[in-house]
Amino acid sequence: MSSRKPVPPLIPWLTALTALPPVLVVAAVAARQFGGVSLEFAYDLLTWTVARGFGWLALAAALAVGVLALRDLPRRGVFAVIALALAGGSVGVFQFQAHRLAQPTPRDVSTNLSEPPRFNALADLHPGAANVQGAAACPAAQAVPSQMLAQQAVSALVDAGFPVVRAATFEVEGVHEGAWFGFPYDAVVRIRPGRTDVRVVARDPRPDGGAACRLTAKIVRNLAAER
Repeated sequence: MSSRKPVPPLIPWLTALTALPPVLVVAAVAARQFGGVSLEFAYDLLTWTVARGFGWLALAAALAVGVLALRDLPRRGVFAVIALALAGGSVGVFQFQAHRLAQPTPRDVSTNLSEPPRFNALADLHPGAANVQGAAACPAAQAVPSQMLAQQAVSALVDAGFPVVRAATFEVEGVHEGAWFGFPYDAVVRIRPGRTDVRVVARDPRPDGGAACRLTAKIVRNLAAER
């Protein structure tokens, strides 16, 4: 008969607890995308309050699993590795994202500050350009020194994840929704002789960690590739 003692039930339970933060985030995303839950509940409460708080609890649980595993590493070590990976990953991702969101990144980006492109179909959402920023805040916000075709502007927007809502000869508008929580961004491409400008604006007032700038960069790269 084997004299080896079974793994204490507390270790699997504590290990399972370390998976709670990512499970809560996935549940929040699903609730937002498929359940019509508000951003205030899915993003602010469930993700940044509940899941983030459980992340630190999960880290404490992982450390406890690590201490318990020292008594029998051959059988308990795998639980410690899994627990530390889950908890450490959760806390690390939250800390990284919190740092990124704390940066003063622009939410209204234009390649032309003297005359930012104006929206037409989406004009009610963005009546002005008081807070628009350019290349100083977003180095990728560079106008394309060429008069693009409307079809090329449409292709550049669609490839950047902006389904088109309006396409005219010299102006194309599109709307992008984030893959996780569906944060909306609006974009307009304005075409003029010898120059094509881009503007991307976040609808939501929350810090976006530079998402508006990254989306602008995608559109500008796509337009440059179409030349």
